[in-house]
Amino acid sequence: MPVKQKTQEIAKYLLSLFFFPPFLAHSQNQPGIPKPSGPVDLNDTSDLVIYIIIPAIILILFLVFRKRIFKIKEEKQEEREEKGN
Repeated sequence: MPVKQKTQEIAKYLLSLFFFPPFLAHSQNQPGIPKPSGPVDLNDTSDLVIYIIIPAIILILFLVFRKRIFKIKEEKQEEREEKGN
């Protein structure tokens, strides 16, 4: 089998894999399960916690840890510079 033909077959299989997952996702829809309809009601406590409070906590923790990581990296860089001199 020539290399060009083999490459074309591999490309054909890879291209078919890109089109296959949407069919799998559609086949996973379960009948009889209620689906949300309409906007989120923030007067409900559970919706408020899920959509506002938890993401805010995650964002704050991310920013705090990111700042801490940068500080640790700067300290290590300073230590390397001091050892190098």
